[in-house]
Amino acid sequence: MRSAAAAMLALIIAVIACGIPLTRNFPVSATALSDASYIMVGGQNGTWFQAGQDPRLEKIGLRDLSVTPLTPAPTQGVVWGGGWNGSQWLISGWGDDFGPNGSDPYIFLYNGSSQISGGSVDQYQAESTWRGGDIFSASSDGKDWLLSGLGSGNLPSYGDSNHMALGIFDGNKLTDLSASVPNQRDFILYTNVWNGKYWLIGGGYMDGGALFSYDGKNLVDLTPELAQAVPSLASIQSLAWNGYYWLIGGVGFLATYDGHKFANLTPQLDSSVELTDSNAVNAIAWDGEEWVLGGGVPVTWPADYTAGSRAWLLKYEAGRFTDLTSKIIPPVADTVLASSILSIAASDGWWIIGGYLNGRGSLIEYTGNSFSNLSNLVDNYTYVNWVGARIFQEHIQTLGKPNRIDPINMLLLSSERPSTEMSRPQPN
Repeated sequence: MRSAAAAMLALIIAVIACGIPLTRNFPVSATALSDASYIMVGGQNGTWFQAGQDPRLEKIGLRDLSVTPLTPAPTQGVVWGGGWNGSQWLISGWGDDFGPNGSDPYIFLYNGSSQISGGSVDQYQAESTWRGGDIFSASSDGKDWLLSGLGSGNLPSYGDSNHMALGIFDGNKLTDLSASVPNQRDFILYTNVWNGKYWLIGGGYMDGGALFSYDGKNLVDLTPELAQAVPSLASIQSLAWNGYYWLIGGVGFLATYDGHKFANLTPQLDSSVELTDSNAVNAIAWDGEEWVLGGGVPVTWPADYTAGSRAWLLKYEAGRFTDLTSKIIPPVADTVLASSILSIAASDGWWIIGGYLNGRGSLIEYTGNSFSNLSNLVDNYTYVNWVGARIFQEHIQTLGKPNRIDPINMLLLSSERPSTEMSRPQPN
C-alpha cells in the first residue's frame, strides 16, 4: 500500500499538473455575489459500511470562503443529500437523533443561519419502515418535501429487508409512501427532483434501475418505458431539469425525458467518456444555458470498485459534449488517483463540484472560464457526497425554454436486472 507521504506527493503533483490553485486566488467583487451566496457541503469522514463513518456538514461563504461547521446528527452517520425550499434547507443521510424527540434517519432543517430543531422531532414511529436506513435526496414543491432513499425497517407489504423508501414531509410530519412504491425491491432511491408540476424519482442498485413520477397523488412507474429506450439501463444516480426537459444519468448510461418520451444519449456520451458497469453519471447541473455532468464510481459502492475509479467532468451544450476532466484530474505518470465526482451545484454562471481524490474530499469551483481548488476547506472529509447552492434553485423551476434546445432523437428501448443492496454492519 502506498504510504501517506507518497499519496500526498501524488496529490500535490496532480494539482500542480492541473494548474488549479490550492485555494481560490482571483478577486471576487462585493457586488458579484449577493448576501445569499453561500454553499452547503455535506459528506463524511470514514469509509462506507465500516464503523467510524462520521457525518460532515459545512456552510461555506463564497464572498470570503468562511467555513461554518454544522452538526446534522449526533451519531455515527453520513450526509447524502439535501434541498432548498425557498426559506430553509432539509439535509439528511444515514444517522440517528437520540431520544424521543428525534428521527431515524435524521432530518436536519437549517434556515441559513441556525438549525430549526422543532421540525424534525418525533418521527420515529412515522419512519418505522425506514429505521436504520437512509434519506439520499430531498426536494420541495414549495410546500412539502419529498424524501427518498433506502428503508431497512419492516415494510409489512414487502418484508423485513432493505427496500426503496419514499415519504412526504411537511416540516413537522412525515407520511410514509414506501408501501405505494410500484415493483418494490432491494433498491435505493438515490435522487428526486421537482420540476414545477411533478417529481421525478430515480434509483436502483448496480445493474438494476427504477424511475417513477409523483404529482402528489399518483405514483407512476416509468421504468419499463425508460428501459425500452435505454438497453443499458442500470441504477439511476442523478436527475436534473432545465425548464424544458430532463437529463437522467446513471451507471453506464445517460438519457433525456421531455415528459412524454425518452431518448438515449449514451452513445454520444461514450464518445467523450467510456461508461461502464461501474462508471456512472453521478451528478448533473444546469445553470440556465448549459449543462455540466460529472461521474465515476457511485456512492455506496464497495471499496474494490472505488479503488480504480477515475473522476470525469463534461460540459454539454447544443448537443455537444466538451471534456473538462483534464482541468480537475490530470494524468499523472505511473499513478492512478482513485477519484469520483459525486455532486454538482449550479448558480448564476458558476458550478461547485464535490467528490473525492486519492482518499480525501474534493471541492472545486468552476466559473465557466477557470477552476479553483477549494479542497482545503473540506480537509476533514473523506468524501464530499453533496453540494447545494440556493440562488439558482430558487428560480430554476420557472425557467422557460432554454435559448439553445439540444436536438433530441427519441428512441424506444430495454432491460432491467435485479440486484441486492449490501447490508451495513452495525456500529460497535
